[in-house]
Amino acid sequence: MTDPTTGATATDTTATDTATAPRTDELVEVISAVTDAPAGTLTGASRFDELDNWSSLAALRLLTAVEDAFGVRLNLRAYLATETVDGLARMIATGPTGGRS
Repeated sequence: MTDPTTGATATDTTATDTATAPRTDELVEVISAVTDAPAGTLTGASRFDELDNWSSLAALRLLTAVEDAFGVRLNLRAYLATETVDGLARMIATGPTGGRS
């Protein structure tokens, strides 16, 4: 069965993921603003622990900025376990949401 609004079928999640996922460049801008990392140096494969200004405080500041920018609420443990920009983009698009633990 095809969803008329997204074109996704029961086994096809690509259309939904693409429609709801933040674009990497939008997420990179948020990360750059929080960490002072030049946006041109960040890619989907960029690891947070390799950023010059990465710290536990930067991680919490980024969490707040991402939640504000994309209108989501992320699970703290899952967020802290996320290692890359692409991983964070997937988390924003698909969850987990529903509060911090």
